[in-house]
Amino acid sequence: QQQQQQQPRRQVLTAALPFVAEAAQTVPQWDLLCGVAAAVCSIAWVKIFGKLKRAGVLEQNLSRKLVHITTGPIFVLTWLFFSDAPYARFIAAAVPCLNGIRLLAVGSGVVDNPGLVKSMSRSGDKAELLRGPLYYIAVLAAVTVLFWRETPAGAITVSMMCGGDGIADIVGRKFGTAKLPWNSSKSWAGSAAMFATGMVMACAYFWLFCSQGYFECVPLQFVLPYLSVVCGACTLVESLPVNSWFDDNLSVPLVAAGMSMLVLPMAAAAAAGCSVPQHDVLQMLHIH
Repeated sequence: QQQQQQQPRRQVLTAALPFVAEAAQTVPQWDLLCGVAAAVCSIAWVKIFGKLKRAGVLEQNLSRKLVHITTGPIFVLTWLFFSDAPYARFIAAAVPCLNGIRLLAVGSGVVDNPGLVKSMSRSGDKAELLRGPLYYIAVLAAVTVLFWRETPAGAITVSMMCGGDGIADIVGRKFGTAKLPWNSSKSWAGSAAMFATGMVMACAYFWLFCSQGYFECVPLQFVLPYLSVVCGACTLVESLPVNSWFDDNLSVPLVAAGMSMLVLPMAAAAAAGCSVPQHDVLQMLHIH
């Protein structure tokens, strides 16, 4: 009994949802179809915001930020529709990779697409696509391959990069009169919005994937204190005056993923009433 108390729960289900598992058995190339559908929806989603901007419904910067906030989280939701095949994560990761190739082609001038440039850049310079937007795409591909549906670290990373960082800019521009003492271009309102939105989105993902049989189902009262540490660290990094040489689309995801890998096992251990040896962190996170 004492040995059982010293061992945190490690059961994580990685199989597909029941209806997906059935579809994967009956529909040829199910995962490939899911990948194609996700890619088409991704392109269509960006085009919708482009049309809203051209129609005058959305201002350019707001349109760009809404693309930033919504595209990644919607992509993570598509993970639920892929099968439990070992290659499914790679087909899913191909979706952002294809978008990355598109950004490379447009950003380098090989392909002319003024609409894409306007919807995803601040200044209208196509070279911007090769920085922040391309990093964004690379992060989505990386978390899909590395974390997939086996650990919340990937969903938390996307929550902070997309929801948290995106909302911070919108709120900061509108309500950010009180600036941070260490960075006059950032505000208390923007940072508070980033922390709160990242927390809410990460908790929503945790509940959704856990309720569907993924992740380790640790009660939220144990997860929240450790998740707040992750979100707080990301918010602090985003507020630092380093964006000119270290893009937020790299710094925030790196901190989110790294901190999640370190502190999430502590939440599981707290729920189990024991501590976690440092060498056991990666094993608990099911990273192979």
